Amino acid sequence: MTKTVYTNYWLNKYTDQKKEHGSYNSEEEAIAGIEAWWELHKDNYQDVQHVRTNTGALEISYGEEQYVYRIEKREIDGNIPAARPKKRPAGEIQRIRSQHNIDQELYLYEELAEPYQDRLITAMHDGAKLLTYIYDVKGRPVKKL
Repeated sequence: MTKTVYTNYWLNKYTDQKKEHGSYNSEEEAIAGIEAWWELHKDNYQDVQHVRTNTGALEISYGEEQYVYRIEKREIDGNIPAARPKKRPAGEIQRIRSQHNIDQELYLYEELAEPYQDRLITAMHDGAKLLTYIYDVKGRPVKKL
């Protein structure tokens, strides 16, 4: 069974670099995901423009000539990943921290304050992906585990 989803991509127009951020059930949710990402990173763009391309994708420019976000409508088999992660038990969190020698100033998803967890869910919309990063105190991804 196919399902229509809206996937966020960050694009570098000069190098054709493309990074997927997440897939959503609606274009409005995808826009909210971009805005949550900006909020996590304390970005406050004033010159945000939404432009529909000839292919039907929605491009969101934010004052950086070289970079845009693009929301593309596509069909997938099955469902999109669950937005909320299945949280790990405390023992596993401590094991991961010691196994990867994670600094005290960095956090796993479960250790973040709830408002940051909520913004990350909106921004990435993939619970499994959320558990693969180490975050700073403000909920910004620092690096992959």
